[in-house]
Amino acid sequence: MMKTNQSSEAAWGKLQAYLANCVERNVFAGADFAMVTCDEERIIRVGNRQSIPQVIPNEAGTLWDLASVSKVVATTTCILKLMEDGALHLKSKVSDILPEFERTELTVRHLLTHTSGMPADVAGYKEMSVEQLCKAICTMPYAYEPGTKVVYSDINFIALGWIIAKLKGSLDGYAKQAMFEPLGMSHTCYNPSAEQFDLCAAYEDLPARGGIIRGSVHDGKAHVFNGVSGHAGVFSTIEDLIRFVRMLLNDGTINGEVFLHEGTMGLLRKNLTPHRNERRTLGWIISDPNYGLGDYFSEHTLFHTGFSGSSVLVDLDRKVAFINCCNRIHPSRSDRRLYAERNQIHNLAYQCI
Repeated sequence: MMKTNQSSEAAWGKLQAYLANCVERNVFAGADFAMVTCDEERIIRVGNRQSIPQVIPNEAGTLWDLASVSKVVATTTCILKLMEDGALHLKSKVSDILPEFERTELTVRHLLTHTSGMPADVAGYKEMSVEQLCKAICTMPYAYEPGTKVVYSDINFIALGWIIAKLKGSLDGYAKQAMFEPLGMSHTCYNPSAEQFDLCAAYEDLPARGGIIRGSVHDGKAHVFNGVSGHAGVFSTIEDLIRFVRMLLNDGTINGEVFLHEGTMGLLRKNLTPHRNERRTLGWIISDPNYGLGDYFSEHTLFHTGFSGSSVLVDLDRKVAFINCCNRIHPSRSDRRLYAERNQIHNLAYQCI
């Protein structure tokens, strides 16, 4: 339990009340929120894992679909580990590792910083087979000149997932061996097992996929790829994510062991897209005021969100992290209020320090 004083306890109460109010206003059906420092954490748990067709309360151990938070929790971290192992570097050409990838100018850095020239999405992917989607991505023409601007695209991280699989056999296998197990993230996975189903939060009601999505990946392209992709597909608990962000807050160490080296952590503190339309480091948004970080973030603050609702903010200067796992899109994706609410949530959380 985190050490508190009377002032921070009052602030914590305001944050709890605000998150509960978000449930009442249907901003999200349920949420696990954590405030994490280098050695302590506090968790707020509100709402429901599922609201329809029956109500299932949100309880300890809820398994959340991280959607695009997968890009940083798994894919980026795996690429950083491969860099440290000497398997690749930021200037490595994508086509040298994936010969079928036709854009021969592109590097790993382009993909990680979303400056690849690739369009934001793949038109018509829902009607494609795995083979067709792979070919469409490998042969896709540029939407803009690489390196000239930031355009957030799932395509970049799908390709990074392929790179990991090519070098290490499989993305999910390498993520488990190199990351989830060393960090003690024992519940984090792709494609939850049947035994884990009761712990899974519910997401969108999609008649084309049989109704309420629960226990399988929500993201459409990750679904085509059978639940394992570099851009989405990771399921995790708030407790496991606390372990992950604590490693970052502790300068890359966990339980006294080096997980990411000092130089790697230094890279994550850099804005690698200066003078561009967004502030990006490797995989992460970094201290970009145009995103929902609130008003109190420091110069070196990592941030990422997922379409299903979850977000992770890691303030490397103030040594605090905020994790919000939630199911914004249950039972519908139509309500986008959370995008703006994140600013208030983070402001209230910073008052608890």
